[in-house]
Amino acid sequence: MKTLNQTCKPRQGVFDVARRDEVLDLTNLIENNIDPHDFFNENYLTDGMKSLFREAFRSFAGKSGSGVIKLTQAMGGGKTHCMIALGLLAKYPELRNEVMGSEYNKEVLGSVRVVSFTGRESDEQFGIWGAIAEQLGKKDVFKDYYSPLKAPGQSAWVNLLKGEPLLILLDELSPYLENARSVDIGNSDLSVVTVTALSNLLVAAGKDELSNVCIVISDLKATYEGGAESIHSALINFENEVGRTALNLEPVGLNTDDVYHILKKRLFDELPSDDDIMTIAEGYAQAIKDAGQMDITQMSPDKLVRQIRESFPFHPAIKDLYARFRENPGFQQTRGFIRFMRLIVSNLFGDEGLASSQYLIHPHHIDLNDGECLAEINKINSNIENAISHDIASQGLAIAEIIDNQYGGSDAEDICKLLMVASLGNVQNAVLGLTSAEVVAYMCMPGRDITKLPEMVERLETRECWYLHRGRDDRLYFKKNQNLVAKLRSTAEAYSREASLKDLKSFLSTIFAPEMKDCYQEVQVLPAIDEIQIVPDKLNLILYEPYAGGLHHDLEAFYNDLDYKNRVLFLSGQRETLDSLLDVGKEHKAIQSILDEMDSEGVRPDDPQRTIALDLRDKITLRLLSAARETFTTLTYPHLDRLSTTDFMMNFTNNEYRGEKQIKDALKSKQKFTDDVSGDTFRKKCEQRLFTQKVMQWSEIKKRSAINTSWQWHHLSALDTLKNEMVNKDQWRLDGNYVDKGPFPAPTTDVQIQELYRDDNTGEVTLKITPVHGDTVYYDYGSEATTASAKVEDWRDFKIIEINASFLCEDSSKVHNTGKPHEWHNKLTLKKRVYGDQNKKTVELQSAPAGAVIKYTTDGSSPRNNGGVYDGPITVIKGAKMVLAIAEKDGITSEQLQVDLEWGEEEKPSINPLIPTRWKVEHRPATTKESFEFIGRLKKYEGKIFGLGIVIAGNEWVELRTDTKLSLDADQIEEMIESLRKIYSDGQVNIDAGSVWFPTGQHLTDFAADEKKEVKGDEVEQ
Repeated sequence: MKTLNQTCKPRQGVFDVARRDEVLDLTNLIENNIDPHDFFNENYLTDGMKSLFREAFRSFAGKSGSGVIKLTQAMGGGKTHCMIALGLLAKYPELRNEVMGSEYNKEVLGSVRVVSFTGRESDEQFGIWGAIAEQLGKKDVFKDYYSPLKAPGQSAWVNLLKGEPLLILLDELSPYLENARSVDIGNSDLSVVTVTALSNLLVAAGKDELSNVCIVISDLKATYEGGAESIHSALINFENEVGRTALNLEPVGLNTDDVYHILKKRLFDELPSDDDIMTIAEGYAQAIKDAGQMDITQMSPDKLVRQIRESFPFHPAIKDLYARFRENPGFQQTRGFIRFMRLIVSNLFGDEGLASSQYLIHPHHIDLNDGECLAEINKINSNIENAISHDIASQGLAIAEIIDNQYGGSDAEDICKLLMVASLGNVQNAVLGLTSAEVVAYMCMPGRDITKLPEMVERLETRECWYLHRGRDDRLYFKKNQNLVAKLRSTAEAYSREASLKDLKSFLSTIFAPEMKDCYQEVQVLPAIDEIQIVPDKLNLILYEPYAGGLHHDLEAFYNDLDYKNRVLFLSGQRETLDSLLDVGKEHKAIQSILDEMDSEGVRPDDPQRTIALDLRDKITLRLLSAARETFTTLTYPHLDRLSTTDFMMNFTNNEYRGEKQIKDALKSKQKFTDDVSGDTFRKKCEQRLFTQKVMQWSEIKKRSAINTSWQWHHLSALDTLKNEMVNKDQWRLDGNYVDKGPFPAPTTDVQIQELYRDDNTGEVTLKITPVHGDTVYYDYGSEATTASAKVEDWRDFKIIEINASFLCEDSSKVHNTGKPHEWHNKLTLKKRVYGDQNKKTVELQSAPAGAVIKYTTDGSSPRNNGGVYDGPITVIKGAKMVLAIAEKDGITSEQLQVDLEWGEEEKPSINPLIPTRWKVEHRPATTKESFEFIGRLKKYEGKIFGLGIVIAGNEWVELRTDTKLSLDADQIEEMIESLRKIYSDGQVNIDAGSVWFPTGQHLTDFAADEKKEVKGDEVEQ
């Protein structure tokens, strides 16, 4: 593939400084100092120019309508150039066939008279009409219109101009009319007189006598509003008077490829063959295709081939970017752009240019360190002068230049220059800037490594450039105002080292914060030595400043003086990168300050600046994490009476980092941390390294774990959990603050007794007898059981009505010695029956079991001390309110029974609503629905059950029963039901509640009302 200097040869005039600013006007045409051959050799005939030639020569042949042509284009758009070209063809017939080809009207055989006027001749003594008459050699014809100056009429113009074919060129009339306003003529001024004269001229041009006259006028409306309005009024007058319109022509088609063809013709003497161009286009297409596969741009390769074939040697992007600033105030659309590109080409093909390594002329090939180029940019848009000097090019001192000098290549400067060209628009609603994908597409070329371009674009935007902004459409562009990066940098630079260090400590403390707290429990970042406090019950992670020799000698001395050497862990490094980390830390603090300021000012969440700031914060956070990763690379931990190290790599996804887990994983790999803290292995480790004596204080064992550096780290609760597990298994035993790890003698036998059911009418109890460490149980009543006593035959259904019993367990294998007898005591309960009339009542009492001594009183005093012995029914006369009774048998005393005597409805006993109350009534919901409704009422009224039984019964069943002295609330009952359902879930849930307790009597009253049941006084215990 051939480079630019192999395919293109610039015209020598490109390098001629004197010709770069050469501007031809109509004066050059009249004075005959333009070489017509050189002129047409360097100029491309646009469609607009061809149309001008065609219409003008039709006029010369007398075949046109009005013979008036207005060139409509902004300043510098090629109007004067077209007039000169037409004037040359009119004056030199020999050029016509070669230049115009088939467009040439051969009816016009000879030369055509040419007169012209440029409005820059503002001091013309006899006005425009005088200048035209003088050029025609007929100055005296208009002598009556010179003093005083007055406008020639239509007839005067006809008489002056009739005869041979004539071309009248009127250029830049607007500035002339502007100046003419200052010349007073009678009650008016010269501008009014001139407009009248021109209006008369345009009307006269429509007369048959002037059918071979062509008048070409340029419209400078975009530049000179006042004068243009005058010309426009004259043309409107002409249209109104003759009923025709002037022909409007645009010299250069701004939406066509004219600009490329003009540049090729003007700037290059030789261009390559179509085959060479196609080869280059295909090379660019392949580069774009490769970029598309990397998903960094979306340009169509096929479309690019077509565009390059049209635009060569210019990159197609030039046309798009030129369109953005061609409407800028004061910019000469065609002339200025030619001058602009002439500078780029001269630099590219100069002695030290890039033409030997480039295949196309790209927008970024402008040399901003060249004074002429920089001056040209300032003419186009002077608002980005600061952006250029600080960010793009300043003799090696600009940001982009510094980056390229640091890393090699030209990526940073090329990106900035491309974005600068895309930022030159200076009119309302101008398109500014490029997306990252467009930047890659416009810089993509064969042989260029584009993989790093997106990263460089991001760096320039978020870290380096002060004047680069991102718009709502995601385009990057330069403007005169500083961006968030500049504010960020200035804010960051204002922070002291101490302020940055404080923010850095906070950041690092956050990312290394212990959440699980199973590896370490405290973290300290860059502390002073005297700030480090090591305690036995916490492991402390210390992040310390990197030191080239490993762990800083101050830390080594600190560690050597420690008692609890196994309670400290160091994270540091050997590269002295803390200053770099602090610099990024300043930016982190600065961007957060900027966001806080936005919050205080009420900046909307969707504001572009806030969005950019948030994006910057994410990128700075990522850089801060990266800097931290480069800084903290070594974990130092105690092991076998010395400090050991392991490499540490901070791995993070996006901006998410959890240092605790990675530190734990690193220590696991070195077997310094373990989470295997259950089972026999952990117990053996503890007994071998910590619990080395048969009996030790537990605090001493834990203290050893903080001192002994061979002990692995683990969750700090692991030792206490191990102790509880071992005690529950009877492998260790507690004695106050001491722990005994045995060996222990085999435990003696014992008996476990569960009360399954008690018949309160008879006092008979059904017991479940469970031998412990044995297989035979003996029982006796009234005295201690021995092996000579009777054997328990049915352990699951042992019925007893006696008050006191003794049970003895024996191990027939003789492994376990026989323990002490287990004493069991029945309870005494009293039943009552009351009958009688309104004057006298009889109270019968009965104990269960029978045979107890019953004492009672009828005056409310204690029956234990003052009661009489019950030997039959008691007769009580009206007025007594209650009978109190108590039963005693074999050292067992019943609870006091209160029998309330009701002599009338007004005497009904009441429940104290304020004190705890027990309702001694059985509740036995029989279905799952009824059971959970019952539990729901318990929750509502804060009830608890004594003597709970739960049965889940279907084809099979499972049962749970608790001691009558154990109370359970609704939540606990639900948990028990769920546990049983895990065993068997197909049956109905039945609940058996012996009695229900409530925190107050009012709770009971409300509960009973909810159940729609009556509470009887003798059922209540308060």
